[in-house]
Amino acid sequence: MQLGASVASAHTEFESSEPANGSTIDVPVEVVTVSFTNPTEVAEDAFVAFDSSGVVREPDSVETVDDKVFQLRFDPPLAGGRAAIRWKVRSADSHSLDGSFTFTVTAPAVAAPTNSAVDASTNTPTPVAATTSLDEFLETATPTPGQSLARAGRTIEFLGVTISIGALAFVAATLRGRRSEVTWSLTAVRALGGVVAVGAAIEYFGVSRLLDESMFGATTSSSGIATLMRLLGGLALAFGLVVTLVPVRRRPVRSLSAAVIEPDFAELVGQRTAAADETAGSVRWKPDQQSWPAFTGIALIVMSFWFDGHTVSKGFRPLHAVVNSVHLLAGSIWLGGVVMMALVVWRRSRAGRPTGAAELALRFSPLATVSLVAVAAAGLVMTVMVMDSFGELTGTEWGQILLLKVAAVGLAGVGGAYNHFRLIPALDADPDDPALLDRVRSTITAEATLLVFVVIVTAALVAAAS
Repeated sequence: MQLGASVASAHTEFESSEPANGSTIDVPVEVVTVSFTNPTEVAEDAFVAFDSSGVVREPDSVETVDDKVFQLRFDPPLAGGRAAIRWKVRSADSHSLDGSFTFTVTAPAVAAPTNSAVDASTNTPTPVAATTSLDEFLETATPTPGQSLARAGRTIEFLGVTISIGALAFVAATLRGRRSEVTWSLTAVRALGGVVAVGAAIEYFGVSRLLDESMFGATTSSSGIATLMRLLGGLALAFGLVVTLVPVRRRPVRSLSAAVIEPDFAELVGQRTAAADETAGSVRWKPDQQSWPAFTGIALIVMSFWFDGHTVSKGFRPLHAVVNSVHLLAGSIWLGGVVMMALVVWRRSRAGRPTGAAELALRFSPLATVSLVAVAAAGLVMTVMVMDSFGELTGTEWGQILLLKVAAVGLAGVGGAYNHFRLIPALDADPDDPALLDRVRSTITAEATLLVFVVIVTAALVAAAS
């Protein structure tokens, strides 16, 4: 057990100490052992002690052979009453963990610490840090420089990454409309690439502070490399996406439901909206070789997650990297596609034009369904690889955040299924019913909102992972 611990992971955490927390020892303690469940990184001030005289001391030496078990040596030893140890380390993927524990030594104290500075006028030791009591020492929060900044940047870039990739997939596979509408959608994707770059820059600055490195020095760490890859990927997406539009060739169909059995459903629009779209000059985006910088940027973004998070700390790394990539791409296609569809429907509605919500939902549905299945399968595999025990789902911060994410994804999936199986068939029978059209818009918007929440929760999940 530990007191005042702020464990940042369900996997790398404080395991035990010797003396144990709350124990009573009858001999002076020269060596304190602190053990963690996985290898950790420590700074010079990773461990400090509070002795019975009220002095905050650093150990004379810190030794380890595996970066999991650390031996702290004190000269003179800790004795003469209640003592405490406070620790602060980093997990393999640079997440910060801190905590403390106490024990009581009944043996009398000996001479003043030799590693403390001595005031020549009073011949008394000078504390490493001033404190008023043991309780204050235990309760003192020691914020990690850069941690909040890194989390804020990660949240921003996660939103940019997931929405931009999915929005681009939606424009390529689903969106058929006016030239101005398709161009606006691609401009939005570019802007989201900029959001990724800004978020990554913020995270990189936070990571450099977390690692206590210079801006250049952080490039030697895996987390720094990952963040730089996302920064470059975001810039490539923002400046490398070329707008190449081509006219849409249409083949009329009898009904919305008939479109799903056509071999080229991505090219089809219902007969009811064909005339209006032809008049407006319906076009689609044609991905081509001119946009190779943008596609390279997306590849960099996806591969960046091979170098941080659970990929570097849990399971067989190549397998985890592949599963993580599938999870990211599938989740982004579903989330970003739904968000972009909601924006397109909202813009058409505001302009007083037919929204085509049913046609959009029908055309996007097969891609969304495949993505949802892939997200569920990859997420299950990753969970099995990451979890050390089933109890982590309810007994740890990481597990509780994961359950919240699963619940939000489930609700979004229910909304998508309701659209596909109930509202679209109803619109097929009565395409001009305003109440049904409003309901489709509302459920698409609700699904998009839930999925944005999922991204925010995912960022928190990564911040709680190691």
